[in-house]
Amino acid sequence: MKELAHYGPSLCVKFFKDFVVAGYGPFVQIYDYHNGKLLNKCRVFRKNKVHGLSINESGQLLAYGARSVTIVKFDHLITQVSLVDNEKMTTEWITSGEFNYRGDQVYLLTCYNKVFVCDLTGEILSRKTLQGERSILYSGSIKEFSPEKVYISAGTVMGGVLIWDLFLETKLYNLVGHEGSIFYATISDNGRYITSCSDDRSIKLWNLQTGEELCTGWGHTARIWNLKFFNNDTQLISVSEDNTCRVWDILQDEGNGNTSLTLSQIYEVHLIKNVWGVDIQEKDMVAVTSGNDGRLKLTKIQDTKTMNAQEVSFSLEDISTHSVIKFSKGEIIKGFQKFEFGLIAITSLGKIIQYFECDNLWKLLLVSENLVSYSVTHGIMEHNIVTFSNNKSDALLLKLSQDGRDIIAKKFMHLDELSKTNNCLVTKFDATTLMLTLESPNPRDKFICLQFDLETLSLKKKFAFAKPENFASSCLEVFENYILVGSRFSSIAIFDTLNIEHPAYMIRRISAGDTTTNIKFVETKGHTHLFSVTNRDGFYNFVALSYQNQTHQIIHSNNIVKGFLEGAYFNDNGEYITYGFKSNLFYIYNETNCYEIASQVCGGGHRQWKLTTLPDGGYMLVYIKAARLYMRKIPQSLFPQTLEEGMHGREIRDITILKDKRYHDDGFIFCTASEDTTIKVCHFNESTGKVTNHWTERKHVSGLQRCKFINGKYMISSSAREELFLWEINDDYKLHPFITIRQTLPASSDNPDLRIMDFDAIFLEHSDNFIISTVYSDSSVKLWYYNTDENKFHLLVKGRYQTCCILNTALIIFHDKLYLLIATTTGYLVTYDVTDHIPFGINETKNKLIDNKLETCCVDLPASSLSLRVHQSGIKAIDVFKDEHNDSFKIYSCGDDNAMAITLFKFDEMKRELNNTIVSSEPNSAASTVTSCNVFDNGRKLLSTSVDQVVKVWDVSNNHLTLQEEKYTTIADTGASDTVSGRDDSTLFLIGGIGFSVWKTD
Repeated sequence: MKELAHYGPSLCVKFFKDFVVAGYGPFVQIYDYHNGKLLNKCRVFRKNKVHGLSINESGQLLAYGARSVTIVKFDHLITQVSLVDNEKMTTEWITSGEFNYRGDQVYLLTCYNKVFVCDLTGEILSRKTLQGERSILYSGSIKEFSPEKVYISAGTVMGGVLIWDLFLETKLYNLVGHEGSIFYATISDNGRYITSCSDDRSIKLWNLQTGEELCTGWGHTARIWNLKFFNNDTQLISVSEDNTCRVWDILQDEGNGNTSLTLSQIYEVHLIKNVWGVDIQEKDMVAVTSGNDGRLKLTKIQDTKTMNAQEVSFSLEDISTHSVIKFSKGEIIKGFQKFEFGLIAITSLGKIIQYFECDNLWKLLLVSENLVSYSVTHGIMEHNIVTFSNNKSDALLLKLSQDGRDIIAKKFMHLDELSKTNNCLVTKFDATTLMLTLESPNPRDKFICLQFDLETLSLKKKFAFAKPENFASSCLEVFENYILVGSRFSSIAIFDTLNIEHPAYMIRRISAGDTTTNIKFVETKGHTHLFSVTNRDGFYNFVALSYQNQTHQIIHSNNIVKGFLEGAYFNDNGEYITYGFKSNLFYIYNETNCYEIASQVCGGGHRQWKLTTLPDGGYMLVYIKAARLYMRKIPQSLFPQTLEEGMHGREIRDITILKDKRYHDDGFIFCTASEDTTIKVCHFNESTGKVTNHWTERKHVSGLQRCKFINGKYMISSSAREELFLWEINDDYKLHPFITIRQTLPASSDNPDLRIMDFDAIFLEHSDNFIISTVYSDSSVKLWYYNTDENKFHLLVKGRYQTCCILNTALIIFHDKLYLLIATTTGYLVTYDVTDHIPFGINETKNKLIDNKLETCCVDLPASSLSLRVHQSGIKAIDVFKDEHNDSFKIYSCGDDNAMAITLFKFDEMKRELNNTIVSSEPNSAASTVTSCNVFDNGRKLLSTSVDQVVKVWDVSNNHLTLQEEKYTTIADTGASDTVSGRDDSTLFLIGGIGFSVWKTD
């Protein structure tokens, strides 16, 4: 077997020329950061992860991790797939390493505050130590100022930073002031400062000449792992457990000489939790970070000069000063619309003013008395059209020339049908017309839709629709002959322009939030049209609409991480981009890959604002704050946002593959359930192992326990607080697979505190109805019936095993009976015959149940029919395999006792009862807990994973465990796996823990 792809914690990262070099498990991966291309992946260690890197100017690379160290040429690293033969082992844990001034030696700082001076083969030439200091180091760094002057910054576990001279072996300072272990300490290139960070979440700056503490910086909300000086040692960059990368300015007060550390920028760069490594390319001012989620993130560091150049702001006084426009006291800007040439705005006294960006000039376009006091402004940027409306049923449309200098069309309208208007919405209708809607606060008034020519602004058509109840328009989308209008209470009204007398088709309560903020067409499949719908309270949904049949279905639902959601769209790469407000920030977020694209401090969402996508791929955010008009340009990144997308930031607890069919004919959809409370929906390419993220579902509120596809349509997930969700997956659309919750299992109390440890399901024939067994952490056992027509779970059987936690369950049809099997923390496999306790018959041939049309009711769990101790302690995982003749079935199990076993179940025809026996047991199958097992190859082979990070394949074809192959995995806390048959008789393995890997049998 071989590993196709690996995603996991990246502990260190460096820039070198045009490359990014990252430690990725035992590999060093090299990227061209200009285009994001992975140039090579080279294994440098057999087992240990790469914790640190150093590269000198002559192209030699030093990599270290734990007790492993290697020194290789960069040219070899970029061309070869393995250099493990160069790996050397030291006697002590290495905390830091650097090349010397000449590049012919390396210095290795160990956890015992010793420095090994080594040649380029890794042979130790001498040992340096600081006598009288015995503290264990948590971190450290080495700074060489000259061949004779090398300083060591040693971060101890006791809260002090020891600064000592390598060659003199004398202590310069013991810097005391932090609380807790020192996670990093380093010296600036100019030899002026020392900086350190610790468990107390602070950054301290020290004077290297005197050892004096200069200042302390506060801002991170969790532990800080790494620091780096940059920009001529006038700034610091830090990364933390709080998933952020922060930039600090080192400021010197010329008056009193005091030094301060001021937080200037915050970038959210990784997922829960931990950002480990950081480096910065000062030529391009781009930072690269690496984290526990496996992501390698590039972030453009905005300097003050660049940020100021990207933002302009004006008050009416500023505009008046630099133009001939005069404004009255109390006059304010009421609306605006962005265009390529600049901007058009309107004031509270009806002055329509125009800004030319290239000239930085304002001019008065015209004055409209009809637009005094109240006005609503919209426009269509690509056609240079701006629209204004008031509350008196008036609308003004202007079309400007390409350069914005001339008005080439003008249209004013008054609607007699409406006595008053309180909202106006505008969008492009088709290639030649636009649609403008006007709404009255009177529920009996019509909803007016006006269709105008894009060139002449002449009115083409007028539509007057009856308004639905509780309707207040908030957003607009058109598709073919349909007008989709978002409303309050998370609703959408759909009007047909070909049948204006027909009442609007209403989709109500799409999600739990209030106002619908954005509707976007996504794609069409047959007669069904897919739309993205966002809600201000943070929910987004994908609605499949068939207007001909007057039906709709929500095929995807989710909520954003935090804040208010104002809109979303798919970019050219098929990534779902969301935007809105959180606290006082406006944000733009890549929801598909879970990272922030940009943010802007603007004071929050209670203000006028507009976001425009620019032709070059950037954005323009226009907003009003404290009576000033701001225009903030957010440029398109010159570099890829990520080099690796990564996956979860915490442990993957379970993996499940949708095995019924391939996705896009090159791989399979799979889901991962994580300790970070999220479920990721992804697919992997079976040839390369490359994983593509699609969605990160955030419905669960506690760490996941299980996730499992129970057929080609449904997936179930469970966690603590008795959370069990039934998900429906839809992979019929081209852009992405979609997933949504269909139902939630009822909890036993209003404040549930139990964990659903496992579940299993069996379907009824000719339907999507099924029964499901659930087992709990308090030894409870329950059996439920799910009815798709009712979309409801009915409790059929409930009971309790003993007092121990139940870890696994299975439902097995065998000899016309239904058996419920559980595996416990005491090592027992326990079997219940529940055939007579369910209102269904048995179809053993199809391995399904028969609906006898009987009423459902809840009964007590019967006494167990079999109980067999298979393991000495908890059974961590089981898998079931029925033989082809249906005269027996086997339970493959693994446990906390490091053992694996095969238990054979047979039916005694004479006694009419089930018997079981252990036919094979391997008590020392691993050096630690065996966490998962999966039978594959039609029952002939078994996959196992264990905490000792060894993946094993067993031959079980003769009912005996025979080890066939084993390989080490770099995934720590290895605990989840699933298998699927690939092409050419191969089998693909997905293995998860703190990281994720795709393996394939040879």
